Amino acid sequence: MIISFEGPVFFTSADEDQFFRWLGSLPEYQAIRGTGTTLELTLSTPVQPETVRQLLVIFRRWHLDVAPLLTLRSPETNAFVLWDTALAEASATGA
Repeated sequence: MIISFEGPVFFTSADEDQFFRWLGSLPEYQAIRGTGTTLELTLSTPVQPETVRQLLVIFRRWHLDVAPLLTLRSPETNAFVLWDTALAEASATGA
């Protein structure tokens, strides 16, 4: 499966390294490629619910639109608060 999304703005090389290291640590990770500011993340399927949760955290932490992840929304992942709530707001409410 390929998830195409607009990449984040990085403020330091360490920030960029952490972003790509986190993506690379996902169990279903296969590859990531970029053209301009668009990134294409290739994942093996099926994508486990915990990986979906991590992707939501990554996208929210780097202020990315979660719309490209909607194909991963399922009955198993639908209750994840980060589908509809920003990370800071979810953290403040303890969700």
